[in-house]
This record gives sequence, C-alpha cells and structure tokens, in this order.
Amino acid sequence: MGKARNNDSISKSDCSPLQVDPNTNKTYFPCGLIANSLFNDTFFPPVALNAAGSNANNQTYDMINKGIAWSSDKDLYSATSYTYDQVVPPPNWRLQYPAYNDSFPFPDLHTWEEFQVWMRTAGLPTFSKLALRNDTTTMSSGTYQMTIHDCKRNACLKAIWNLAR
Repeated sequence: MGKARNNDSISKSDCSPLQVDPNTNKTYFPCGLIANSLFNDTFFPPVALNAAGSNANNQTYDMINKGIAWSSDKDLYSATSYTYDQVVPPPNWRLQYPAYNDSFPFPDLHTWEEFQVWMRTAGLPTFSKLALRNDTTTMSSGTYQMTIHDCKRNACLKAIWNLAR
C-alpha cells in the first residue's frame, strides 16, 4: 500500500526471506521472492507475415498491456512513501534499476499491470500469465512473427508461430 516500514516490522512477513539487502541493511523495494523473480521480458505485438490485403505485406496486430490485471490487484499498490536513500531494488532488478534515484525513479506499482499480474500467486505449479491483449480485432490465420526482448541477457529473440483457424 506504499507505506514505508522499518526492517524489524517486515521480518517474518510475506517478504521473507528476501526483505533486507545484507550489504546495505536497506529494505528491498519491492520485497520478497515473487517480486524478485519478476518475468522481465518485453513482448512486442505480433506481425502477420505476408498478410493478405495488406499494402506493406506485413501487418502488425495491435495489442496492449492495459486491462491485463484484475482491478482488485491494482488496489493493492500505491505510490511508496520510501525515499531513495531508504531502499534498494531487488537483486534481479539491478539491470533495469541499478539504484533508485532521479535517473532511475521508483516504478509506479499502481499502474504497472505486468507487475500486478506477476505478483498474483498462481494456484498450480504450471501456469500462464497474461502479458498483452486485444479485444477489438480478430487475429486472422497465418504466420506471425513476435519479437521478445529478454532483459536479462540483453538480446532480442524472435519467435515465429502459426495460427490456424
């Protein structure tokens, strides 16, 4: 909910065992194993290759990352009252957020729907998480190319898949 808490109040909480950086004795923000394991790949909209009726031969299928989280999840997150000098990013966030400061401000967890979806614990060991959606356009049959930027390896991967009717 955005309220700053001291290190003693988060011991033995949902943050355990990843609540405090042992090197700086500062709280991780956000804390906990689930936040630290955030799936941080970026998905770009699929592109229909050689799309029928398209002037450019390829046609991008527009998708958005809004409306992917439950509205109740959005209510769990507010702007933080921590200051930059009180907290550090979780270990696996250090490529995207080397440190919190004016150049790398706190993420807005209230509007970051990908984070909200990730933080909702899955009920089963095999699961999928919604990353993008399109509720207005039907995806036609054909071959699509989708670019995925993998933040951990800092490389672009391309996956090609077919969608059949």
